[in-house]
Amino acid sequence: MLNPSLDPAALGASYRVRNRLQIPDILVPSEAERLHVCLTQETPWGVVYNEGGQVVQVMADQLRALPQAEGARLVSGAIARARTGFQFLYHFYPMLSAYQAGRDPGLYLHSVLERINAEPFLAFVRQVTGIPTLVRADAQATLYAPGHFLTRHDDSPNVNLNRRVAYVLSMTRNWHPDYGALLQFYDDANAVTDVFVPRFNTLSLFTVPQMHAVTYTAPFAPVGRFAITGWFQDP
Repeated sequence: MLNPSLDPAALGASYRVRNRLQIPDILVPSEAERLHVCLTQETPWGVVYNEGGQVVQVMADQLRALPQAEGARLVSGAIARARTGFQFLYHFYPMLSAYQAGRDPGLYLHSVLERINAEPFLAFVRQVTGIPTLVRADAQATLYAPGHFLTRHDDSPNVNLNRRVAYVLSMTRNWHPDYGALLQFYDDANAVTDVFVPRFNTLSLFTVPQMHAVTYTAPFAPVGRFAITGWFQDP
């Protein structure tokens, strides 16, 4: 699955400058193309958002049955809450829980989850990040369509769940920065210190906690931001 030409030692030296890094051409081309097809054509997308501390997951079949007016209220409610607090809204597929429950047999995402958790991928991430205790990863497929966002946060609660390194396996082609959905990092004064633009076949890694956000996806974005996201974890 991994591109054999990558040099994890050299990548690790770059990573430790800011404890984050964007790695292009992470997968061999055939794997990247197959994953792109799965995300753009085969994944049953639901939607996930939060109401304060409660995470609300609307699965694909529920989303299809949702009346238009109720869907509009869902979006407007998330936007209103984003004015004053932490908020997110985007399409998702819960890879880990679906795999564990045996849902959607044959979906290519299940194979991807297995290989992200296989030793070659884990060993690569351990070497790049310099964190030798990473033993597993969770995962969800994500699609930021126009109007979707993830406001500023630092993932501090996730540290208590043994989540040490956040990742974004980006599979988005021909993305212009004006479309939004940028992974941005911030300093203590809320100034932007780094920006990762969505790319095709690119892995973003960063040690948590770090203040970051996914910016609002513009209404004129012609496509969505496709990715697999999650955390690499300690035992």
